[in-house]
Amino acid sequence: MGDATSYALVALDLDGTAVRTDGTVSERLKRAIRECHKRNIRVILATGRMPQSALRYWQELDLSRGPLIAYQGALVMWVPDGEIVSRVALPDDAARTAVDWALRHGLLTQVYVGRELWVSREDARARRYIDANHIPALVRSPQEIVDWPEPPIKLLLQDQEAVLDRLRDDLQELMRSYPVRIFKSQADYLEVVSDRVGKSVGLEAAAALLEIPRERVVAIGDAENDLDMLEWAGFGVAMGQAPDAVKTSCDAVTGSVDEDGAALALERWVLHMPTQ
Repeated sequence: MGDATSYALVALDLDGTAVRTDGTVSERLKRAIRECHKRNIRVILATGRMPQSALRYWQELDLSRGPLIAYQGALVMWVPDGEIVSRVALPDDAARTAVDWALRHGLLTQVYVGRELWVSREDARARRYIDANHIPALVRSPQEIVDWPEPPIKLLLQDQEAVLDRLRDDLQELMRSYPVRIFKSQADYLEVVSDRVGKSVGLEAAAALLEIPRERVVAIGDAENDLDMLEWAGFGVAMGQAPDAVKTSCDAVTGSVDEDGAALALERWVLHMPTQ
């Protein structure tokens, strides 16, 4: 599209896109977002994080009122109101089957129930996640972790990248008859959500709420879990460190997260500013 007002909505992934490897967001990105606001271009977040974890970045980036896409698209809620627009949980039997499998294979198992995070143990890996996401976690025994009051919205399984790569096909085969999606959101994160869930589903709902057509939507992301959103958007931008499968599916590739790739993408393709 030609002029700087062509795009009306930008969906930013958080980790690896808006949030750098040290957990911070850059001043350059904040400036680019402020310039978007001046031009009436909406900017929202689309993340796998819980709402409580994503909200601190919404505030730090000084985003205006709008729909937050959380839990990989399983939840869409208005910020700051907190009104839930849509919520899609895992089927109960599918969640129990996956949790049992994960525990048997010794994976750090994280279960997202209501507004709580349950973990199978609190080791160094769990502590890094808790600290990075700024959320409390409740340690649950193998019996307690499936004793939920309502089916969880998602599962996150953690281990070394090589371990997850080796086990992933086994889990896919086990869950073949269940309506779920299994994907990596980071090298050492394997996630399980309903097959009715995806960032593209959340972004489509958000765009409809804001009455913005698909062709005027930009999405920026870096990982496998962003792929459906990047393909759905009118213009999809992959971060420089994204896997090749993500890059080749996008309309453009920007710099890496630590090279201010998200800010560069906004400046170049949304704001049409001179390259810095």
